[in-house]
Amino acid sequence: MMLDARDVRVAARVRRPGYGSRYPFEFTIRSRVASGAETELAKIVNGSGDWMFYGHANEDGRGLAAWWLLDLKAFRAALIRQAANGYRIRSGDQRNADGTCFKWFDIRSFPAEPPLVVARS
Repeated sequence: MMLDARDVRVAARVRRPGYGSRYPFEFTIRSRVASGAETELAKIVNGSGDWMFYGHANEDGRGLAAWWLLDLKAFRAALIRQAANGYRIRSGDQRNADGTCFKWFDIRSFPAEPPLVVARS
């Protein structure tokens, strides 16, 4: 989901209950869909969005157990530096049964500057 404000675009994603305890330092972005449509990862890499709100739902699914506000400019910068300088961001790919694919990223592996996480729960 993309939330548009006057001068800011915020991507938003909340994972279902149970993932926060299993993957407390990871965030995921959809990287492929069966239809071949442009994915969230492609949109972000191509410059869409300023921030990303990423959360893990709590056990009853009515609130958040944890959340981060991520700076997508810092995310893109880290990807560029990784490609150009061999900096290693821990990440991987996950395929779901419905044919969608996600790329996961470990927040702890991003460089300190510019900061990826600008706010957290």
